[in-house]
Amino acid sequence: MWRGVYIMEMQFEMWSTFHYFMIVSPFILGIGLYKMTQDKSFALKRKVALVMGAVLVVILASRQIYIFNEYGLGPEVFPFQVCHFGNILLLIVALNKNYRVIGTIAWCLNFPAGLASVIFADGLENYSNALDIQGLAYIAGHTLIVAAGLYLLLTGMIRVDRKTLLKSYIILVPVYLLSVMVNNWFVGIFGEVSNYFYTYAPEAGTPLEDFYNLGSTINVAGLTFNPVYLIILAIAGALVMYVMYWLAQLRYIIKKRV
Repeated sequence: MWRGVYIMEMQFEMWSTFHYFMIVSPFILGIGLYKMTQDKSFALKRKVALVMGAVLVVILASRQIYIFNEYGLGPEVFPFQVCHFGNILLLIVALNKNYRVIGTIAWCLNFPAGLASVIFADGLENYSNALDIQGLAYIAGHTLIVAAGLYLLLTGMIRVDRKTLLKSYIILVPVYLLSVMVNNWFVGIFGEVSNYFYTYAPEAGTPLEDFYNLGSTINVAGLTFNPVYLIILAIAGALVMYVMYWLAQLRYIIKKRV
């Protein structure tokens, strides 16, 4: 499907000029779009959000099709990674801002995950070409996750409160535990590392590696996991979500005073 298409080549380097641009670009885009639509109608703001959400889903679909076409069926084809299903959640929020729990998960979990993937983009260094379909999907997808999340918060389409945060925790706990089983199943089925929610192993080059090294893997009922790492990861994730909750509250306070 993708064969015969000319693609420029570039080897990604951490902390290069391009990487720094990659880090700041989602904030420029998100805040820039907000400033341009700040005094416009909600209908226009929603259209902008819908376009961003639709582009996110198209990017995700293109990535998954490319991977399936190039490598066949495997864990990477299923969009269960935190950032991957974030693309879908952000579109849902753009479609209907009343899905407040989904909006809370998108802001408190998917936004920081997308930002972390932009900052700790070591995975891009493993790509032979950062400008092929998969590389561009990584760059554009994570950039747009951060930009869209920021835009939805600034325009008030994402509303976070204690109740929605608590419901988000309740939803994510079983999903988190399920990811441990799914990762193990997929490793057995496909013979490849499946790392949804990063519960199987830490992403290379990220602080998660330090958490992982504090414990050791065990095998229980056919499942291989690092219990110390899982507990620390869960606590860290919950704390990050709580920090994002307070950042949202700060935004609401500032907006009321202006």
